[in-house]
Amino acid sequence: MDLSQGYRFSNIDSALYYTNRALALSRAMKSVTNEATALSQLGYILLETGDIPASLQYQMDALHLSEKFSDPVVRGFTLNRIGNVYVEIGDYKKSIDYYRQAIDLFTTAHQQGFVHNELSNIGNAYEMMDELDSAKIYQQRVYEFGRTNTDRYAITYGEVERRFGKVETRLGNYDAALSHFRSGLVEAEKDVDLNNLALNYLEIAKLFKQLNANDSVFLYARKALETANTISLKRAVYEASGLLAAFFKIKNRQDSALFYTELSSAVKDSLYGYSKIRKLERILLDEQQRHLQLQREQERLRQQYRLAGLIAALVIFLVIGIILFRNNKRKQKANKVLQATLADLKSTQAQLIQSEKMASLGQLTAGIAHEIQNPLNFVNNFSDVSGELIKELKDELAIGNLQVAREISRDIEQNLQKINHHGKRAESIVKGMLQHSRTSTGLKEPTDINALANEYLQLAYHGFKAKDIQNTIPKAIRMETDFDSSIGKINIVPQDIGRVLLNLFNNAFYSLSAKASATGNKYQPTISVQTKKINNQVEIKVNDNGNGIAKNIIDKIFQPFFTTKPTGQGTGLGLSLSYDIIKAHGGEISVASAGNAETAEGEGAVFTIKLPAG
Repeated sequence: MDLSQGYRFSNIDSALYYTNRALALSRAMKSVTNEATALSQLGYILLETGDIPASLQYQMDALHLSEKFSDPVVRGFTLNRIGNVYVEIGDYKKSIDYYRQAIDLFTTAHQQGFVHNELSNIGNAYEMMDELDSAKIYQQRVYEFGRTNTDRYAITYGEVERRFGKVETRLGNYDAALSHFRSGLVEAEKDVDLNNLALNYLEIAKLFKQLNANDSVFLYARKALETANTISLKRAVYEASGLLAAFFKIKNRQDSALFYTELSSAVKDSLYGYSKIRKLERILLDEQQRHLQLQREQERLRQQYRLAGLIAALVIFLVIGIILFRNNKRKQKANKVLQATLADLKSTQAQLIQSEKMASLGQLTAGIAHEIQNPLNFVNNFSDVSGELIKELKDELAIGNLQVAREISRDIEQNLQKINHHGKRAESIVKGMLQHSRTSTGLKEPTDINALANEYLQLAYHGFKAKDIQNTIPKAIRMETDFDSSIGKINIVPQDIGRVLLNLFNNAFYSLSAKASATGNKYQPTISVQTKKINNQVEIKVNDNGNGIAKNIIDKIFQPFFTTKPTGQGTGLGLSLSYDIIKAHGGEISVASAGNAETAEGEGAVFTIKLPAG
């Protein structure tokens, strides 16, 4: 384990080799504590290589083993590393929950170095959540502690400097940020920490990109890529190759730009591919199922204890009854006591049955209420307000004040529209849960792609208009289609390709709605769909004249969990899953500005899908 720890930032292969040696030895020794430590370390190293599902699985295995012994440090490390996994998948609130649990354990073990490492992790999560003031407070606290701390095992100084620099960059303090990143390089070299050496190089390159210092971007991005390649740090390889691709595009060196673009795409697939997302979903679902099973098992044991208690009480009272029954002098009294006891037992049993019914009902209603309480609150509130308005309307009509009565009636009408809107929101939640459980057959079949595209275009249009109660899209919306009749039928999974098309159409209508709200009646919202057969490929283009996509995010549009929609209106997985579906069909999907190459956002976007024609 010491050798694994020593190699973890400088030689991933050696770190994995010694961790697996430690794991085998711990199992041969039948040492549950050592096995949990080795499993957690293995998951930690695999996270650095970008294998998120395997990392989470090993951490969960270690956490389950840690329940069998009382070592706060081992359990604290495991909770810390599970938190790191949730940071990688974008669930920052859950990561903070795990970090805080780890802080409690390290505090119990009097490990202040590890406590401050968790504080740095929490600050990093807040930075990801755009809560920059909180992020800076946490990183400042860790930075001050690091000035007097001598335990370089507990605190990763290259990482602390890098995280502080990221916060300063986000706050626009570029000089301070660069100073922290350069200090991070020095600290990483002291620890032979190639991981944070690569990541500090990468952050410097990204900072210079913001400052439009392209030559410096190239220098530090190349250093980041070279260092990351030596330790298989895929996240850094992915971002550094993207920076280099952008640099060579600016320099008009197309071959080099293509090389780094393909490298970035290949690493992205290995990090965030469809299979890995599915595997991660299965692990998270299995963990949820395990918790439910534990709850059911605990409930079953409680039921057994209750039943055993009832049986024991019944046996005791029966024995008492028999003794009293045999005592002729107290025969009548014994019968009365026994009858009273049995009545109490029946009452207790009935109360227990009722209690269990109420507990089950409570669990069911809590699950439903959690999902639909919000829209129902709106319905109730607007209903109450409408009731009061009706009373006011009657009063105004009684005195002949028709002008005020008309105004009140308009308010009532608006309230009814809002009640209808939020009622449909509740309905959509139920439909969404049902739709979530639907799966396709996964079998390809000859399909008329023109008919499929037209069907899903109409479906998206009517669905969006039905939800557009604020009339943000003019009724004269233009939908243009240009279908190539020579295509015929192609072999696809129609449900999956339909899901991709529906996602693109919904995004287009969302963009049209946003632009219509901002520009007014002068704007003519338009969406066009075109199919065309080119050699052995079928090309599908979805073009809209909505708000388009900003230049600085267009390269991120297919990344998992990335969304430009407000909180609660998008998961960030729609385009990522669409990308994976098209790749699984042997095709390609891309996005570009609807205008010329230099057009900024505001002129629409065009998505292009290419599928095999065979």
